[in-house]
Amino acid sequence: MARLFKFLTVGASGVVISLSTLLLLTELAGWHYLLSYLVAFVLSISNNYYWNSKWTFKDKKSGRTGLGKYALVGLLALSIKELSMFVLTGLLGIWYMASAAIILAVVSLLNFTLSRKFVWNNAKKEVNNAA
Repeated sequence: MARLFKFLTVGASGVVISLSTLLLLTELAGWHYLLSYLVAFVLSISNNYYWNSKWTFKDKKSGRTGLGKYALVGLLALSIKELSMFVLTGLLGIWYMASAAIILAVVSLLNFTLSRKFVWNNAKKEVNNAA
């Protein structure tokens, strides 16, 4: 349960990065919300991988392919998020920020499960210095 709390805390920082980027690029820069959402995803996934490696899963290793695996998990989540964003905002007319918040909440548990099972699935080996 503590690991889930840490994961969700890191995820919350990613949400702040994601929603801030989405809002700034869409409203101030005039970008299309789907393009803004993609950039927001890249920034938040980079943040989240770093902090999950250093804090949430510090007792686990992700190996040389960890970032790639995390990116694959993130791309799966992004696909679900983008499709959901299109449906909620594009088809149903829900404000894009409300759609993003709903989607982030729903996809978080999927991200945690896949990250734990696929990315950080090995314990770090301790070096034994005892003679």
